[in-house]
Amino acid sequence: MSLLVRIEDVEQMARAWLERKYGKKLGKVKFVEVMSDNGVWNVKANVKLATGVLLINSHLVQLKIDSHSMDVLGYSESQLAEK
Repeated sequence: MSLLVRIEDVEQMARAWLERKYGKKLGKVKFVEVMSDNGVWNVKANVKLATGVLLINSHLVQLKIDSHSMDVLGYSESQLAEK
């Protein structure tokens, strides 16, 4: 039986993981895609990260979360180009 079934639960779990990973550097988080595929949730979020004293950059963070164990199977991060 899957522990993560609802999108809201997946977003909450992903937000908690991001808070542990980035700590005080983490700013605004906006989830842009949350999809389930064969027991694995794929989560994409636009994240504002403090990268310096007064610098804040936008990053795209992608997580793969196992719906049965709630473990993060992998993640990637890339900086978004400023418009």
